[in-house]
Amino acid sequence: MKAEASLFAGVAGFFFVAGLGYALWSREPAGTAALAVSCLMALVVCGFCTLNHRKRGPRPEDRKEADVRERTGGLGFFPPRSGYPPLTGLAVALTALGVVFGLWLFVIGVGLLVAGVVGMVMEFAGRS
Repeated sequence: MKAEASLFAGVAGFFFVAGLGYALWSREPAGTAALAVSCLMALVVCGFCTLNHRKRGPRPEDRKEADVRERTGGLGFFPPRSGYPPLTGLAVALTALGVVFGLWLFVIGVGLLVAGVVGMVMEFAGRS
């Protein structure tokens, strides 16, 4: 995570310098705010990567003498098939159409969206 932290520190530095220059020369608040928020978001990711590196130590990717097999392990569980992703997609479409055509369709879409998301989360919750 050390390389990622350095990368995002550089991104945050770029946005800081660009935002400072933009604020001084343009005097336009929306762009200045966007660059400031971009700098802060990059600093959040940089801080997360730095704390994660301090907490867990170097990963095999961070060491030059590391071997590929040090990073191998279980890939996890991938469900074979599920009906919840199409339900969630339909619900998102209905919710978006509800914004255009009326509150009744929006409420139906949100209800189906909640059912689809909860179904995806809980479908294999009992599996260890």
